[in-house]
Amino acid sequence: MCQHHGVAPDAKRSIIHAAAIAQFAEQGYRATSMADIASAAGMSRPALYQYFANKGDIFASAFVALFEEHVASALLALFHPGSTAEQLDGFLQRYEGDLWEKMATSSHIDEISSAKTADVGAAIAGEVMRLRDGMATYLRQVAPGRSAAVKTARLGWLEMLQLSPKGFRFDQPTVATYRRRLTSLAQSVAADIEASPR
Repeated sequence: MCQHHGVAPDAKRSIIHAAAIAQFAEQGYRATSMADIASAAGMSRPALYQYFANKGDIFASAFVALFEEHVASALLALFHPGSTAEQLDGFLQRYEGDLWEKMATSSHIDEISSAKTADVGAAIAGEVMRLRDGMATYLRQVAPGRSAAVKTARLGWLEMLQLSPKGFRFDQPTVATYRRRLTSLAQSVAADIEASPR
């Protein structure tokens, strides 16, 4: 296996991803240079080019990896022991809350969002679909049934869990406020699930 200074290539890419996301959040996409990312990752610029061709390549790789990580954590949270409300809250906190915590302090959110290429957008859309499919599977388990009423209810819960967090960010809340809103959403959806006829 190829090593670079004693660190496996995948581990080194993860270090670069973390450094790049921090730099993009702090300085914005345009103002961040390869030298900035290399310095934050504790490596030289020439070493950085052994892993990525350019800043756009790092940006795409880092943000796709970030979404993959949060989607995986969110889906795992659905199967932690606990009540439906606790599982839904864990799901929302790992995906929405943790992502917001990474980005909320940046004054460059709009610039970062607009820097996404079509490939990054497609990769992230694939992860969002994986998240939606996982949630749909979970909802079928906690609210089984084949009637039209149950199917409609599950679709409504899925839409609430997917769309409400976007509205919760409208006023650029603090991380604590945003997380509180997510918990309230989880509790509301769980209460509706538990009250629904089977």
